[in-house]
Amino acid sequence: MRISALVLATVICSLLTTATAQLSLPSVFSDHMVLQRGIPLPVWGVAPAGQPIRVEVLDRASKSVSSISGQAGVDGKWRVQLPALAASSSPLTLQVTCGTQTLSRSDVLVGEVWLCGGQSNMEWPIGASEGGAAFAASLPATVRCFTAPHDKAVAPLHDQPAEWLVATAQNAQNFTAVGSWFAAKIQHELDVPVGLLSINWGGSFAQAWTPARFAAGHPMFAELVTSQQQEARAYEQRSAAEKQLDMKNASAEYSGALAEYWKALAVKDPGFAQQWQSGAVHAASGWSTGVVPGEHGSTAGTESLAQFDGGTWWRRSVTVPQSWIGRELRLALGPIDDSDIAWINGTEVGRTTGLHSESRNYQVPAAAVASTTLDVAVFVLDTGGAGGMTGQADRIAIRPSSTDGLTAADAKPRALAGEWQWKRGLEEGGNFAPMPPEGASHPLLEWKAFGTMWNAMMAPVATYGIRGALWYQGESNSDRAEAYRQLLPLMIRSWRESWQQGDFPFGIVQLAAFQQPSDNPVEGEWSELRDAQLNTMRSVPGCGLAVTLDVGDANDIHPRKKQPVGERLARWALAQVYGKGGEWSGPLFQAAVREGATMVLTFDHAAGLQTVGGAALGGFAIAGSDGVFEWGTATIRGSTVVVSHPKIAEPVAVRYAWSCNPVRANLINSALLPASPFASDTNRAQ
Repeated sequence: MRISALVLATVICSLLTTATAQLSLPSVFSDHMVLQRGIPLPVWGVAPAGQPIRVEVLDRASKSVSSISGQAGVDGKWRVQLPALAASSSPLTLQVTCGTQTLSRSDVLVGEVWLCGGQSNMEWPIGASEGGAAFAASLPATVRCFTAPHDKAVAPLHDQPAEWLVATAQNAQNFTAVGSWFAAKIQHELDVPVGLLSINWGGSFAQAWTPARFAAGHPMFAELVTSQQQEARAYEQRSAAEKQLDMKNASAEYSGALAEYWKALAVKDPGFAQQWQSGAVHAASGWSTGVVPGEHGSTAGTESLAQFDGGTWWRRSVTVPQSWIGRELRLALGPIDDSDIAWINGTEVGRTTGLHSESRNYQVPAAAVASTTLDVAVFVLDTGGAGGMTGQADRIAIRPSSTDGLTAADAKPRALAGEWQWKRGLEEGGNFAPMPPEGASHPLLEWKAFGTMWNAMMAPVATYGIRGALWYQGESNSDRAEAYRQLLPLMIRSWRESWQQGDFPFGIVQLAAFQQPSDNPVEGEWSELRDAQLNTMRSVPGCGLAVTLDVGDANDIHPRKKQPVGERLARWALAQVYGKGGEWSGPLFQAAVREGATMVLTFDHAAGLQTVGGAALGGFAIAGSDGVFEWGTATIRGSTVVVSHPKIAEPVAVRYAWSCNPVRANLINSALLPASPFASDTNRAQ
């Protein structure tokens, strides 16, 4: 076979590059990492081609406690497997040597490592959770977290810019809340370090976390994968000029949509016409005092905004040093739920649309800083759920862009947390912002493309030693519950095979209650999705389920009570993974048997069946052969529940908590854990 001069030159260049490559490790092997105890540990990286590699773990006295040797391949890549290590809270050093090159990673602990995946409710930080500040301060330094940055890729990446962080009062504010409460409980029970691989992205779809090569072999998804790959090939064959034009047109369309969105808001909200961002602020004209930061309704003076969706205007003044006049400044407001516009002395300095978790950092032009008094104004638009300026108090401030020529005192930022004046504008729930363009980008980078997030965020750490995984996701897939019944087990299998560590434990968080309650006995896509999650737990070995109906929020898809979620996952892990015993699940439906005009239901995990607060049992709907469900009368009889309805003489089916927000549901067991929703007529219990 003939090789072209170009190909030959490329091969030679590649060989020369790998032959002289610097020794390196991926970012998951950073200072402060936690290694999984009790299993052989893969370690990998890049080195000069063909060169010998030695990996050692050293104690404080530089004595080797574990070591392994290997060799870099012709491509410069190397991989070895360290013998299993015992748990260690005493800092160790991971040292890699290749010839004269040595890499060391310090403050390495050995304990339990768990992968925390999913969308926004797994990503949700401690600092924005109920009781988060005190909890963050209580976490021991033996809890560490590695958080993958948001990214997408068309093929698996080898690394990503991230690092392990030690739990401190400050660092832990941004750790995954669910994962951290899980970690705290198992750390307390097992007395070993705990590491979390926090790899998640708000709004993501399960297919984005499933490698395409696995989906391609599944009968339900093969055609979709083929279609996505065909679109990708067609895209790649287009010229750079065509791609650039498409993106330019899509960006222009998005910019136009944003302009129209804000234009419509400006017409409806009186604050824009009356210029509430400037001028006097008086209580007589409707201004109130409220505390920032915090969700609307949760801080002093904002109680009336607890259920309000729409626009609010916020004002406060701050005195700054004389030396700031005529200087560019930086205005930091933290995350704002959902959109905002900010002004300084009546000059707009920035706006962000539809990014509730994105920190706002706006540049203030020098021309706007004409005196030592700065009037700060912010229009906050909340289109659903919680709203407000929700960041950390110590990070909401204004500071000089450059401190050149300033004294130490003048260089300090001026805090903006505390009392602001606010005024209610338009009511605008449900008016969500336009979505950024995707259609003009690579088809395999779209949010619903198989593997797009796996490739960029998960692949770089795949095979890093872990005990198991925790998964909180499903909101984005709730309109495709039947597909999710196949997709979630497929994703779990793809992770397990990619990690090459067997069928590691996999804990699933069932969707919490959300949306306004309905009096319809059976409704809601979320019911079907929860059933798919329950079915996965039953059908896939090594899975657990944390039911969270009782810690949801009708008005917010991001319930702030993350402690019960993490601790329920920990109860499962302690009982099923670590053999500590104890009840870890609420009642799980087993079977329904007709007895005359009643249906008798049996459950697993049914010891001590009772109701929350001793109230009448609710949440059960019953139907006859016509398939019409009515709210039933339900009573507890020992370890069973008996359901009936006076109009239904021959019942055939029972459903429980079968709605998006099943407020009637109150069945628990002696461990006070809630029962999972179920439908006896779907034949899905087994």
